Amino acid sequence: MELNKSLPGQLKLFNFAKKEISLSGIYQIIDFPKISEIASNKKDNVRVDLSFYLKNNKTPCVDGIIQLDIVLACQRCLEDLSIELKVNFNLAFLRHEQQFEELDSHYEIYIIEEEELATHDLISDEILLSIPMVPSHDYNCLKEINEQEIVMEKSENPFTILKNIQKADSGKE
Repeated sequence: MELNKSLPGQLKLFNFAKKEISLSGIYQIIDFPKISEIASNKKDNVRVDLSFYLKNNKTPCVDGIIQLDIVLACQRCLEDLSIELKVNFNLAFLRHEQQFEELDSHYEIYIIEEEELATHDLISDEILLSIPMVPSHDYNCLKEINEQEIVMEKSENPFTILKNIQKADSGKE
């Protein structure tokens, strides 16, 4: 199933910023190998909106929003954990660090050598940065699992069999 991928493979940073281009596209998680490795919902959509502009008439910038629901393994119980991500970012692309002083502090800075950037790389990086370091449920999922195991152990107590054998032996005498 081919989805609308209206974003180009390469972002021409200065060119797009000079023309103040806005782009939108819909991908699937499977389109991003780095994300697909950790997500179990590979067929779900990733919505991307990018707006390019020049800051101070010379620095290419992009404001973006990436939206997706991602299902990861909880790092406590290893069960599925669904996380709704809405990634907002403001990036400035600089040739050298000296330009940094000319910008507001709310920009994430990318030092670049090329005028182009791979679209998939930008999207993957921003998603990976927004995923929690240790994804886990909001509640104590381990306690819940341990309680389930205790209930199962009580119903399957191996010593019950021995007790029944002992009763049977004492009844024969």
